[in-house]
Parts: sequence; C-alpha cells; structure tokens
Amino acid sequence: MKNTTLIIIWITCLCAGKSFAQGKPALSAPSNNSTGYVRNPSFTWQAFAGGYSYDIELATDAGFSNIITSRSNLNITRFVPVAQLPAGNVYWRVKAKNEAGADVSLWSDAFRYVVSIPTRTYTIPPHASLQALKDTMRKAIMNTPAILAFTADSTYELDGNITGLFAIDTANINDLIIEGNNAKIVIKNNAHVGFMRIQNSNRVTVRRLSIDWDPLPHSLLDVISVNNSDSTVLNVNVRLRKVKGMSSPYYPAIYGNPSFTNHWSWSYLVDTADPGSLKKIDNNTYGIAPADITPIACRDQPEYNIYRAGSKSGKYFAVGDVLAIVARDNVGSLMSTRNCIDFVCDSIINYTSPIGCYYSFDGSDMKVLNCHSALKDESRFVSANADGVHCRANNIGPWVESSSFVGNADDGVALYNKGIAVRSKISSTALTVTNNEFMNLKKGHIFRIFIPKTGKVLGTNFTVDTVYLQSGAYRVQFTPAIPATDYDSLVDIGLSDVQQNVQLYNTTLRNDRFMITNNRFTVRARGAIIRSSRGVVSNNQFFSCSSAGVALYNEAALWYNGLYSRDMWIMNNDIRDCAFDNLGADAGAINVRINKIDSAAGNVFEDRMSPVSLDHANIRITNNTIKNFAQHGISLFNAANCSIRNNVFISDMPAYYRNGTHYGIYINTVFGTAITGNNFSGDLRPMTQIQRVNDSGTTVTP
Repeated sequence: MKNTTLIIIWITCLCAGKSFAQGKPALSAPSNNSTGYVRNPSFTWQAFAGGYSYDIELATDAGFSNIITSRSNLNITRFVPVAQLPAGNVYWRVKAKNEAGADVSLWSDAFRYVVSIPTRTYTIPPHASLQALKDTMRKAIMNTPAILAFTADSTYELDGNITGLFAIDTANINDLIIEGNNAKIVIKNNAHVGFMRIQNSNRVTVRRLSIDWDPLPHSLLDVISVNNSDSTVLNVNVRLRKVKGMSSPYYPAIYGNPSFTNHWSWSYLVDTADPGSLKKIDNNTYGIAPADITPIACRDQPEYNIYRAGSKSGKYFAVGDVLAIVARDNVGSLMSTRNCIDFVCDSIINYTSPIGCYYSFDGSDMKVLNCHSALKDESRFVSANADGVHCRANNIGPWVESSSFVGNADDGVALYNKGIAVRSKISSTALTVTNNEFMNLKKGHIFRIFIPKTGKVLGTNFTVDTVYLQSGAYRVQFTPAIPATDYDSLVDIGLSDVQQNVQLYNTTLRNDRFMITNNRFTVRARGAIIRSSRGVVSNNQFFSCSSAGVALYNEAALWYNGLYSRDMWIMNNDIRDCAFDNLGADAGAINVRINKIDSAAGNVFEDRMSPVSLDHANIRITNNTIKNFAQHGISLFNAANCSIRNNVFISDMPAYYRNGTHYGIYINTVFGTAITGNNFSGDLRPMTQIQRVNDSGTTVTP
C-alpha cells in the first residue's frame, strides 16, 4: 500500500509538470544577503543543464507575493531591471526551461539583495560654473558612498578654459550616484570636448540629465548647385543651414573656423524626409576635406564651393540635398569609461556629441537604460557624431534597453575586440606582440589567432600562461603549442601595417552575456555590429539604418575589429529599409560573415568574405520581420550549426534599393543550417527565396 501511494504521488507530480529529479539553478550575484547602492544591478546565475531559457522574479518579500519585476524566456544567465529597484529588501529567484518552454528545473533558492541609499548628498548649486561643479564632485568622491545631485531642472553652461578632451575627467571612484534631477547641461564654445570620462571605478550611476553643445560639433549645408560636367570632380555649391537654439543662427562655418575644421572627419548626405537617416543611395561617406572648400563672397548666409579633384561622388548630389559634415577627430565622447565595472547610464538625453555616446573600454557590465540620442528639433538631422554604445574588450557586455539612437553618424551599438599584432615568433608556445592600448591579454585568458590575408582563424584555443614586457614588446607564453603547419603559416608578422599582420584576439574579454532589447535605431552604418558571445538582440526597431540592421562580422580592413560571434539569439526584431549603402552590397538586412582583407589598390584594402572560415556558430535568427530589404534579407556566411526560423519578409516597394541578384535568405560557406518556417508571401518583388552556396548539412522545411 505504501509503494502504491508513492507511485500515485509520482504520477501526479509528472502530470503537473514536476519531477523529483528536477534540480535548481545556482544563483551567483548579487550574493545572498549582500548590500549595495546600485539600483539596476546585474542578477546572474549559473547555466542549468538542459536549460534553454530562464524566468526570473524579483519581489519585496521572501514568499514572492509582491513582485517588483519579472522577465520570462531569458536566453542568457543574466538580468538587469530597466527601472530602479526600491530601497530595502529585494528577493530574487530563477528557474530554467527547455526550448519548448517547459520547466526543467524548480525555482532556485531565493537570494536577498538589500538596496541601500547613500546617506551623504552633495548638491551642485543651480547654474554653477564648471569649476564649482568639479569642486562639489570632488567632495562627493572623497566621501563615497554618496550622491552627487544637480539642482532640479537647472541649466548648467560649462564654459571657460577646458583643458583636455572632457569637461569632467576623474578616476578611482566607488559607489557614487550622479543624480541629474532633469538638469540641462550645455557645453559652450568647446565643440570638441566630451562631457564625462571616468576611469578605474566601480558601481557608478549617472542618470536624468540632458546634454547639448553650443556650437554643435557638426555642420549641415544645403546643396544649391551641382556641376557634373567632369565626372572625376566633385564640384558643388552649398549654403550653411540655420539651426535653432544656438548662440549663432547658423551651423558651424566650414571655412576660416579652426575650432571646427581642425577636427573635420567625414561627410554624407542626409534624408530630410526620414530624419536621422541617410539619402537612400549607394554611398555613406564622402572624402571631402577642408582644403576643398572655397567661400563664395558677399553672402549674408554663408555659401561655399566644394571642389574635390579625383572624386566621382558628384553623381550622388542633387540640388535640395542636405550635406552633413562631422568634426570627430581628436575629440571626446558624451560618456567614456575605462576599466570600470558596473557603470549605469539611466534616462540620459543627448542631442549631439563630438564623437559617440556611451563608451566602455576594458571594463565590464555597463548598462544603458532609458537613454536617448535624439534630434532636438526640426532643424537637426544629426545627433551624435559616432556610435551609440561602443564596448571594447569588456568581460560582461552591455545591457542596452528601452533606449533610442536616432541620427547617430555611426553604428548604433558596436561590440568588439581589437586585433593584437604579432611582432615575432619565439617558439610554438611563445610570441611577442605589440605594446599598445589594445594589448589586453593576461594570465588565464584565452585567445585565437587570425590571419587577415586568408581569413583563417586557427582552429585551436590558446590559454595564456605568462605575459611580461621584454624589449618594448609583450612576450606571451601559452598552451597548447601551435601545430607545426599553422606555425609555419604565420609569415605576416612584424609589419607596420597592422591590418595585414597576423593578429591575436582575446576571446575572454568579448562582451559576454550582452543584451540589446526594446530599442530604436536609425543611424548611418549598422544598427548593431557585434563580435561577441552568449548574447541577445531582440524586440528592437532597426529603421532606415544605412547598413545592415544587425551585423555579425569583423572589420579586417583598416579597423581590425573582431572577431566572430557564437551562441546568440537575433529574434523578434522589426528591420525596415536597411542596408542600402555601399556596405549593403551582397549583404542582408541581417548580415553574418567573416571577412579577410582584399587589396583594392596598392596598400588600400577592403573587406571580402573569407573562403575558409566557419567560426560563427550557434546563431539563432528567429521571428524577425524584415521589410524592404535592399539586396538580401538574411545573409549567413562562414557559420556552423545555425538556424533561420519563422522570419517574415514584407515590402511596400515595387523594386529594390540595390541592383543585382536578390535573395530572401542567402547562405554561403556554412555547415548544419536549419531553415524553417520563413514566410515570403508579403514581399512580391522578384527574388530567389533561398540561395545556397558551398553549404553542407542544410535542412530546409516550409
């Protein structure tokens, strides 16, 4: 009778979806009963065997009757609440589910995290000068944990003799909350100066500020005439546009104005009918320089002639176009961090920036929540001069949620590591590498070896045993040994041109467990370009990004940004009118590939698809809606064991932005790809729905 009762209980538990064999996920951080001042912390846990996704609950009570926030179907072992947690006790727990959505674990044991509020607050007086702001900030830093508070709704004009590239430049901070209280910051007469740089710090929050520059670090001009009599010369006349709310009624002068022209970078044509985007042409930048500018005399509203010999760009210009010129060389960003852990940017609005917005170098766990790079009014068509979120060599990647980047002059989000140039071969277990800021290998780190000329990533993971400085270079010793054939193939070393040189890529510091969700991107270049692992790009709007909405590829030529991505989910995104520029050639609105360098002319190199790599892996491209793709919908190259499932392709255009062949799904040099349930019925343009080249192990089902 006793055994029969146990069997009945066992069957009842199975019917309820439970099992005595189920375990519990192990929680990691914040540790149980810990206290902290970060109100948007990262909650992390260990991967659970058989777990495909996770649910998390946060509550004010141990019985979880008063839920603060929750999230279902997290594909990474991390969660960041987008809204600040209340002060006091926060209890949290996690459970695992399989790919079908069924529970494969019980709820974990609950951990308690105590949210504490610093007792010391240092208030910056209303309308304070930059020096007064710095003095108050210094007091707060010396007495952390603390709150540095701006006076509510006050305006601060940061002017005067600013030295360096940042108005605020500080380091070595722990547990500081910079509470903006909706104050307005205007950086005056220093268009090249960034707002804030913080280094070597932990647990810093900056929130509720709006920031602008006067004058702006970019200029806009109306095209008033175009002379295309010589197709090898760009010859146009332009007129400086008016801008609202600045000390001058016009955008910055592009002649006789060294504060602008000394930082001149590049130019492009904007789409005034689609604010924040580029003109829908096969070009995203023009090599115009200050030396190409001649002022046209006797004009109340400044006019200029642009004459650039050797340029064939004149065909892209038309009367009525608007030309943007960005001044982003040797400048500071909105917010820059180096070697910082747990840096929160919350509810910040920037209307421009000399370069990009949120930068994290060699750090970990940056959060960008409820932040907006925005066009201030109808006279603006450019916001920041570069990337929205830019993270290099971070351990834990950024969490970017409920934010928008409209009008950025470069990528929305860029995650990557830099190639470390090999200077010499000592032995099969020792190499010397360049001593510069990109050298980030330490004992225990794992790296891969990349050969740019062939596009080959050597097949072995190498673990660093020792690193030390020797005769101006770093000597890196590692295990296992490089196989003899691979060792012999490392011939391009010690070159002055790094893009041709054999490179090491640190795969330990690669923005692991990043999240990009519920954001809006309309930018020049890529909405998100990612070289990372175990991350999610979901529920975003990628509208009118001139290059791919989502790009997973290395930039082997010029930038040597890399390298590959693995264990990623690209899902439930709305991608419209993307990839119409020159980077969209033979590419999808979602574009996955490994590039090698290819000589265009002399020592000028371009990116070309690697013919040998299969280093992207476990990429899941699912449930995205792709509208009006420019050449291909989804391109998946150089990848293994990926899936393209249940994506919807639609269009309200009769033709394509780009000429050539058009494929809905294009796979090339792949292994083990599953293509299932994709719907092309809403895109009636002529195309090949699925194009397969050099693939093996592919399965295609309706």
